[in-house]
Amino acid sequence: MTALPTVFISAYRNFSIRYILYSDIFQELKKAGMQIVLFVKDNDVEYYRSRLGEEDVIIEPVLYERALAELKKNPVQRFLVLVRKCMSGSQRGYENTTNKVRFYQYGTEMSRSLRGRISFGLVKLVATVGRQSRTVRRGIVALEARLFSGRMYDPYFAKYKPQMLIVSSIGYMIDPYFMRAARRHHCRVVSIIHNWDNPTTKDYRGMEPDYVLSWNETMKREVNVFHDIPEEKIIVGGIAHWDFYFDGAFRPREKDEFLGRHGLSSERKLISYATSNYRQFHRTFDVVEELLNSIRENRLPLPAQLLVRLHPGYLLRTPGEEGLVIDRFRSRMETIKGRYGDLVCFAPPRVRVLNDDIDMPVEDMHGLAEMLYHSDVLLTEYSTVMIEATIFDLPVINVALYNFRDTEKPASYFETYTHIRRILGAGASKNAYTFDQLVQYIAEYLTDRSRDADKRRLLLDQEITTNRGCAGSYVGRTLVNLLGERTRSTR
Repeated sequence: MTALPTVFISAYRNFSIRYILYSDIFQELKKAGMQIVLFVKDNDVEYYRSRLGEEDVIIEPVLYERALAELKKNPVQRFLVLVRKCMSGSQRGYENTTNKVRFYQYGTEMSRSLRGRISFGLVKLVATVGRQSRTVRRGIVALEARLFSGRMYDPYFAKYKPQMLIVSSIGYMIDPYFMRAARRHHCRVVSIIHNWDNPTTKDYRGMEPDYVLSWNETMKREVNVFHDIPEEKIIVGGIAHWDFYFDGAFRPREKDEFLGRHGLSSERKLISYATSNYRQFHRTFDVVEELLNSIRENRLPLPAQLLVRLHPGYLLRTPGEEGLVIDRFRSRMETIKGRYGDLVCFAPPRVRVLNDDIDMPVEDMHGLAEMLYHSDVLLTEYSTVMIEATIFDLPVINVALYNFRDTEKPASYFETYTHIRRILGAGASKNAYTFDQLVQYIAEYLTDRSRDADKRRLLLDQEITTNRGCAGSYVGRTLVNLLGERTRSTR
C-alpha cells in the first residue's frame, strides 16, 4: 500500500487553533485522506489528544519552551529578532506605519539603561537601513537562518517525512525555526494568517514560505509589500473562523433569554464593552466604573445597562505565579458589582484553562456573536470586533482614554498602527478621547442607531470580501490541492 501523505500543522497559539482546527480548514484536510500531525504547546498535548486525536490525527509537542529559550538566550538572535520587529518593506506612498510605533515602544523600554540605549541605537540603525533595501532585508533573514536553523525539529521530519508544513504566521516567534527545518527537509511551507493585524504588527518574516493564505486583497498587498513575498505566492481565501456568521450556523437566543442569562433587563438598552488585552489597557475598570456612574445619574437619554466581555487574555495563567490573570481584578469587579448591581454584568469568555494556554472553542465565538447581535452600542479598544460589529450593523465607539501601554503618549497613539488606520479610515466608528465624548457618542447612538450605517456597510465590504460563509472550505481545499502538487512533483 502507498503511505498516506503527511501534513504538519503547527497550531500552538490559541488563536491559530481556533482559526485552523475549529474551522472547515481542518475538516477539509481530514476528508482528503492524509496523516495529520498537530503541534501544540507541550503541556497541553494530552488535552488535545482527547479532543482532536484520532486514527490519522497525531498530536505532538511543539517544543515551545525549548524553542523560546533559544529565541531569548543568544544576544545575536535577540538582536536580529528585534530588528525584524522594527523593519518592513515599503513602496512609494505605502509603508507600514507600525514600524514607528515599534521604534517608540522598544526605544522607551530599552532606554532605562546605557546598555539598552546603545543596543537599541544599533537595532534602529540596522532596521532603518533594512527598511530601505530589500537586499538587506533578505540578507538579515538569510544570516539568521544560517545561525539559528531550528535543528530541534529535525527528528520530527525524520520520523514522519511530511510533504507540507502549515504554520499560522508568515514567520515570527518560534515559527521560523520550524520553517527552516522544513526547508532543509524539502517540505513545502504554507502560512495561514490567523489574525487581521499579523502582517503589519508582527515581525518581518523570519523565513519565506512557499505560499501564504490571506484574508483579503488588502492583506495580500501587505504581505507582498511589507514582507517581500511575490504576489503569485499569496492566495486570498477569506476569513475562515467567521464563516458561521454567513452560512446559517449562528442561531442566537431570543433577546429576553440572552439578557436574563446575564442578569440584565429587557427594559434597558444594552451597552456592551469588548475589552482589549489588559497589558495594553490598564484602566479598563476605571472606564467601567465611570460609565456606570453616568448611567445611574441618568446622563444618557435612555435607561441603559453594561455588559463587559473580558478579553481572553484575562483567563491566562499568571507567569511565575499561582492563579489566573483575572484573579488580580476579581475584588475590583466584585466591588463594582456590589455598587451598581443589575446595571452591570462581567462576562469572561467561554474558554477552557489549560496547563500552558487556553482553549477557545466555537462556543466562545458564538457567545461573542450573540452579544454583538443583541447590543445597541459596542465599546471596544481598537480591537477586531470593530469589523465583526459591521456584520450586525452595530455602532462602535473606541475607548481611547488614558495612556498608550506604559508610556506618556495618549491611548490614541494606537491609531498610528497600520491596521487601525485602515479601519478608522472608513469612518465607521467613533473614537472617544475624553469621558465626556464617550458619553456623548453613546447618547447619540442610543438615540439614533442608524447613524454611520452607510460607513459600517462600507467597512464590511472593505474587509470581508471573499468566500463569505465558505472561506474555511476554500482554504482547506486549496491546501489539499497544494499538497497534491507537491506529492506529484516528488514522485
